[in-house]
Amino acid sequence: MASVLIVDDEQETADMIKMSFDMQGFPCWAARNSDEALKVMAEQVPNLVLLDKRLDGSRLDGFGILQEVSKLSIRSKMKIYIVTGYPDEETEAKAKELGADGYLVKPLPINKLIEIAKSL
Repeated sequence: MASVLIVDDEQETADMIKMSFDMQGFPCWAARNSDEALKVMAEQVPNLVLLDKRLDGSRLDGFGILQEVSKLSIRSKMKIYIVTGYPDEETEAKAKELGADGYLVKPLPINKLIEIAKSL
């Protein structure tokens, strides 16, 4: 079964999504900033990463984390989706340019997230 990392500075959002994955039996972690996210990725190597573009109070934003992870050999083991509550064509284009596997707009449809995880 695929493992999931949720990276979101909004704890309620991360907790709600994590609870949904937990209820479906997926191993799941939540990180609130770039340092926590990179630590989890190094220790657990999740199969699916839901990476919020904006991470207030974080050293790196979602794009910065994506760039850091793209330098590592573990990147090939992960599907990384950029998540945003502020969609625009420029953000989506940049996500693709940086190598994101997908782009999702909040509010996130939990059923779709579960389907993505099950497909891995």
